[in-house]
Amino acid sequence: MSDNFQTGTVADASANALFVTLNSVASLNPNSRTQLLSIIQSLPEQLIKLQAVYPEAQLQLTFALSSDYWDFLALADKPDRLQKFQAIHNHSINMPATDADMLLHIRSARHDINYHFALQLFAQLKPFLSLDEMVHGFRYLDSRDFTGFVDGTENPQGDARAQVALIADDECHNGGSYIHLQKYHHDLSAWQQLSLAHQESSYGRSKVDNIEFSSADKLAAAHTKRAAIKGAAGNSLEILRHSLPFGDLRHSGLLFASYCANPDNFNLMLQSMCSVDDAGECDKILAVSSAVTGHAFFAPNLSWFKSLSGQ
Repeated sequence: MSDNFQTGTVADASANALFVTLNSVASLNPNSRTQLLSIIQSLPEQLIKLQAVYPEAQLQLTFALSSDYWDFLALADKPDRLQKFQAIHNHSINMPATDADMLLHIRSARHDINYHFALQLFAQLKPFLSLDEMVHGFRYLDSRDFTGFVDGTENPQGDARAQVALIADDECHNGGSYIHLQKYHHDLSAWQQLSLAHQESSYGRSKVDNIEFSSADKLAAAHTKRAAIKGAAGNSLEILRHSLPFGDLRHSGLLFASYCANPDNFNLMLQSMCSVDDAGECDKILAVSSAVTGHAFFAPNLSWFKSLSGQ
């Protein structure tokens, strides 16, 4: 794997992250389009400069665009599989599509540095884009979700992170990554009323010591069973999760972030979670956790930034 990728796509998990989504505010004339593309082109260099000032923070930035905004900017070589978020609606589940135009996924060991960088970038971009949302995700206890269970247990590690997240079979886009974001609100009051046995059976995993149940001992609608999907050849279809909890005293939940070389992996996983089985059940976790957003983006490789000067 070459180094032609945004390092934030595969770098190890960070303690803090800002998920900043932006939307276009107006049409662009040739001059304003050139100005915007110049700002976007400078993002990798801006990251490098701030990394040098705060090396201990291990700052990362992943920049990504939606399908519609790629078209809006009239950019060449649109990724073949870049599409809008695929919403799912049935009598039990509502997975909305709320596609924003641009994503800035800023993460590091320090929330103050993340915020400093977000302010710097937004000041440059706000003549062209408005803020859709900024969500502050943070590591909670020993990497647990607010439900009390460890999150991201099955995440690929080491070299496998790049193998899962980065395109390697498309010369134009090698090193790029398809991103899906969903913001989930948890009904923690309902969750906390469930017995420990009920909570563990919902996940298919023990709560305190984080041991996954055997397949035979899992409910058909257990989260670990519904989220584990296989390809036609029986191989596991993986994603790289950059998810983090978020919360205040009114709402708390999970900002779910999937990075993958193939967007089908996420879509198939979500379909499996939402599918209603013969017993009338979908993924047990969805009884207390509801998606309120759904975004799809593409994070281009580093060569793409350099190519903007000719577009």
